Amino acid sequence: MKHPFFTCVLFSVLVMTACGKKETTDTSPPLRPVRFGTITQSGGEASHTFSGTAQSSKEAKLSFKVNGTINQIAVKVGDRVKKGQTIASLDAIDYSVQYDLAVAQLKSAETQIKSAKAQLINSRSAFQRVEKLYENNSLPLSEFEQAKTGFEAAESQYNAAVAQVTASQKQVESAQNQVNYARLTAPFSGIVTAVEVEENELVGSGRVVAVLATETQPEVQVGIPEIFIASIRKGQTVDIQFSIFPNQVFKGTVNEVGFSSGQGATYPVSVQIDNPTEAMRPGMAANVTFHFGKKTDGKGRLVAPVKAVAEGVDGHYVFLLEKNDTSYTAKKQAVEVGDLLATGFEIKNGLNAGDLVATAGLKSLLDGMEVKLMKE
Repeated sequence: MKHPFFTCVLFSVLVMTACGKKETTDTSPPLRPVRFGTITQSGGEASHTFSGTAQSSKEAKLSFKVNGTINQIAVKVGDRVKKGQTIASLDAIDYSVQYDLAVAQLKSAETQIKSAKAQLINSRSAFQRVEKLYENNSLPLSEFEQAKTGFEAAESQYNAAVAQVTASQKQVESAQNQVNYARLTAPFSGIVTAVEVEENELVGSGRVVAVLATETQPEVQVGIPEIFIASIRKGQTVDIQFSIFPNQVFKGTVNEVGFSSGQGATYPVSVQIDNPTEAMRPGMAANVTFHFGKKTDGKGRLVAPVKAVAEGVDGHYVFLLEKNDTSYTAKKQAVEVGDLLATGFEIKNGLNAGDLVATAGLKSLLDGMEVKLMKE
């Protein structure tokens, strides 16, 4: 028989062990870490600078329209040429022979048309005489029909001769064009930036022989990220700085805004340099500063990081991070967005300076979710 004392002691040990295990069990989920940013107040300057490359406003890759062997290259890289000046020429002997043959055929056709015209005049006169005699019943029908047939044949021969002359004239024009195409000329005044062939080289039509660029109205080509492209307009004024001219700021005007990004992640924007210098060259690196406007009330702007602002069916929103005792609560906050500034989006309503907002994973956050700040 067991002693009552030992039974009580064993029961107490079991109860204390069970209570200890219950107290050490923690089933609460871990807090989600989030990246965050701070709502700041700027002085109102809305601008952003992007890198670009200088280029000519007009550039042409020159090529021959016919095949042939190059017998002369009349320019070198860096040469300034005028409109109509010879760039290169082909050996045009074959084209000259074709032109001479076309001219000979034209002369033969012109001789034939003279003979056909004389025959037509004679046939017409004979037919008119026979026609009057036939109408007066002075000639039989057979002679009338014979004269008519002869006139119609002469008329047909003359029309054929006219057609042959017209065709021969076109052949002469085409052969003359072939001869002219053997000489490559500058379509506008500019500088030769490249020569792609050598003398005595056989080239086909369309093969690039030289590249010609204008000196006037140089441009800067800039790649603009998608978050900024909607704020850029044609005619917008910009500031341009070249690394080679560190102490100079040039004025520019946006003249082309790309609608498609193509294969890259940026949109092409062309900026015309309003006050260029002769020292500028295509390929020079440049920084282009776009100005998106300024506040005029002197109060500055509240600015949220770009990654903190999302857009839903009801408009723009952020997740405001409100401090608790040991954590933060993510509160979905509707905001009114203004201009795109250099440091982020202008916030017109819904936030205050110093507020903390989530800057990553906005689609997976829930209103009222308890989170912790991720250490940078």
